Amino acid sequence: MHVSIAPHGEVAGSAVGGPSTAETSATTATETTGSAGTDVAAAIDFDRIRAALMVLGIGLHAADVFVSAGDWLVADPHRSVAFDALVALIHSFRVPGFFLLSGLLFAGSLSRHGTPGLALRQLVRLGVPLLTCWAILNAAQTALLAWYRGGDPWEALASISTPMGHLWFVRDLLVINLLVLLWVAIRGALPRRARQKTASTAMPTSHPIHWLTVALIGALLSHVLLVVIRLSGLAYAPGPGGLTLFNLAFYAPMFLAGLTMRHHPTWLAGWLRTPWWLLPVAAFAANWGDAASDTLPNALAREVALAVELLGIWLATGAAIGLLARWRGRGRGGLGGRLSGAWGRALADASYTIFLVHHLMVVALALLLLPLDWPAALKFALIASGALALSLAFHRWVVRPFAVTRLLFNGRLPATRHEPPVTAAAGRA
Repeated sequence: MHVSIAPHGEVAGSAVGGPSTAETSATTATETTGSAGTDVAAAIDFDRIRAALMVLGIGLHAADVFVSAGDWLVADPHRSVAFDALVALIHSFRVPGFFLLSGLLFAGSLSRHGTPGLALRQLVRLGVPLLTCWAILNAAQTALLAWYRGGDPWEALASISTPMGHLWFVRDLLVINLLVLLWVAIRGALPRRARQKTASTAMPTSHPIHWLTVALIGALLSHVLLVVIRLSGLAYAPGPGGLTLFNLAFYAPMFLAGLTMRHHPTWLAGWLRTPWWLLPVAAFAANWGDAASDTLPNALAREVALAVELLGIWLATGAAIGLLARWRGRGRGGLGGRLSGAWGRALADASYTIFLVHHLMVVALALLLLPLDWPAALKFALIASGALALSLAFHRWVVRPFAVTRLLFNGRLPATRHEPPVTAAAGRA
């Protein structure tokens, strides 16, 4: 009936595949100050949040190897419910958080670029790495798993049925971006009176809004959209690369929330005040609803479970992103300080590459350690740290130095003579 909270292999939103934080830094302040003078988005360190979510993602996939069900691509014989809890916690907010950041950053791009030009930029930025990594990295992972399972790797490579896998996020983000640009183009073609009427229906944002109000409205609108999509009869019709309308509609509201909140900062400020201690409660609700909405015998009960799942996701995302936005660490020596400094800049610069390649690294390292009778905690630490190190090395020595690999893996066109290459900016974005 529904899509899983986060299909295995999420990524880092438009903060990775779309506009960079360096691009947004110059105009954020003027675009996000509401009538109450609250400059919320300008106060968010996107680089640090992106780096933290990326590290959590690598840890999540390393933990997938040790979940008690043993149903991931690689299942280690040493398993623990502690890894189930870790996966469930991160799943509840990480992908929704990336969609939120994507919407916030994409709103800035809309204000600076024309619709045709931005559509071309996104096709290159998202589409080229999507095709490259599907044809190379996902195919290599498919061949590796075929070899591990006793099959023929070359036969697996020759197959055109290489799964989209973790690249589903880039696929869905590209489609959502293009749909938003289509709406902007249609709205721009409307008579001026019609555009003014549409603008006049926007809700005022001069008054603070409670975090629970934002979560309830978001969950309600998400549920209504999913009901409409299912009633259309087209919700699960397979599209290119396994795309479905239901999967698209499941995450699109979070992207649209970021797009809207860029210009309604009091909503964003209210949502990010969700208490941090609600995160485990909301994560439990989201994961319970995810399972129950598929398994409960009564149709009405399944709808209630889906509503619980959606509310849990909105609460977990507000709590987690709000916590990361407020987190500073203890001085320069704290982890938060490191993620704001050189470590954070390196992770932010390599974030797109890390997303694209880390999944293959995790699978390869998990298979390498599989025969060893070592504790799960030790294997987990080795897989997570090894995948991060290898991904950073791939970016540093394969992607970053060459124009062709920057295009293929990061969607970066060569900089013009008057346009220096875009890199992650230090400090706040």
